[in-house]
Amino acid sequence: MDNRTVGTNETFVLVYDAPDHSTAELVCATLQAAGFRSVLQNPSGPAAGLMPYLGLADSRGVLVPASDADAARALLAAEEPTEEELAAEAESDPLSLEEAEARVK
Repeated sequence: MDNRTVGTNETFVLVYDAPDHSTAELVCATLQAAGFRSVLQNPSGPAAGLMPYLGLADSRGVLVPASDADAARALLAAEEPTEEELAAEAESDPLSLEEAEARVK
């Protein structure tokens, strides 16, 4: 099933079909951290562990609301920053860790 509703009238659609359950959970958590509502597709269905042995697709899809599908796919398709880019960003931030912690307290 490519879509479903989850506690709302909004349709959820498949945005990522993971190779395994751990990857599906990671992708789902990544989307949630970015502010998307996301759920795993049938994470523990009645025959979840037997699907491959029965010759059936063992779907580990990640679903989001249809209205967010394009943005979620774009986020997942974005390239990860390189070590150099991360280092340059850290150097350009004038706020030290101690200053940031002091602001939070």
